[in-house]
Amino acid sequence: MNAPNASNPAPGGPPPWPTAPDGSPIIEVMIPTYNEAGHISETVANARRLGPVFVLDSLSTDGTQRLAAEAGATVVEHPFENYSRQKNWGLDNLPFRGRWIFILDADERITPELRDELFRVASQPDAAVGYYVNRVVIMMGRAIRHGGMMPSWNLRFFQRGKARYEDRSVHEHMICDGATRYLRHLMLHIRRETLSEYLAKHIRYADMESDEWIKGRKGENRSAKAGTLFRNLLGYRLYLRRDVWPYVPYKPFARFIYMYILRLGFLDGAAGWHLAQLMASYEYMIKLLYEEKLQRLRDRANADRADRA
Repeated sequence: MNAPNASNPAPGGPPPWPTAPDGSPIIEVMIPTYNEAGHISETVANARRLGPVFVLDSLSTDGTQRLAAEAGATVVEHPFENYSRQKNWGLDNLPFRGRWIFILDADERITPELRDELFRVASQPDAAVGYYVNRVVIMMGRAIRHGGMMPSWNLRFFQRGKARYEDRSVHEHMICDGATRYLRHLMLHIRRETLSEYLAKHIRYADMESDEWIKGRKGENRSAKAGTLFRNLLGYRLYLRRDVWPYVPYKPFARFIYMYILRLGFLDGAAGWHLAQLMASYEYMIKLLYEEKLQRLRDRANADRADRA
């Protein structure tokens, strides 16, 4: 199956976005980045069809900032803490003026159909406070529509001041202050990094996810419970992933069987096979890191007891 297309304006020239009667933009875009030189020019060009673009950069070392500015973005740098805190800092401190904000990752693209839908929604007097966008992964030049990868709903479009991210290191979700709805058209998630870059990124994710498991075990996890985030099918999926999945045995094997067999990942061809294997390896990394950190906690507790004896 061929991948959908995203339309990109050429950088420079007059702003390609419409404005409100007071001259403010209808929609503004925030793109968090770190070392995205291979993506950022195209991402900014694509996002500028919606509105002004703010690139919130975590002190990149590969020239992401310069390329983003040349493509027409306003670049603001802020040291990275974790994903939710970085984005919440941007929501609190970037000079947004419009009513609506769209959060876009550097490897994502807005299709022309989604762009038109976003402007229609933003013009409705009875619009909801926030909107979920369905995302399709493009891997090895193929749209991944099986393996549990679709639907992939993310709350990315919301009224300014009405949504924030939960305090979670990775795989964070938004908490929206008001009614939410679902958009019809897709956003593209284009995986074009090298395999070594993909693995390095997921090692970092696995380390953060294992920290969340440790927090949960110690009762220190400050992230919102799934039931407070969503009160629908998505909420149950979050509950299973956060409160049940960490205790399932043989997780790498279970993840592969779930993606490749039960959720028909084999229908996505070679891309589906490789993705299922990579995600199984990701689960294995989380488990190993979690066990290592848990053993360190036990060793520290034993040492403390020995000191007190």
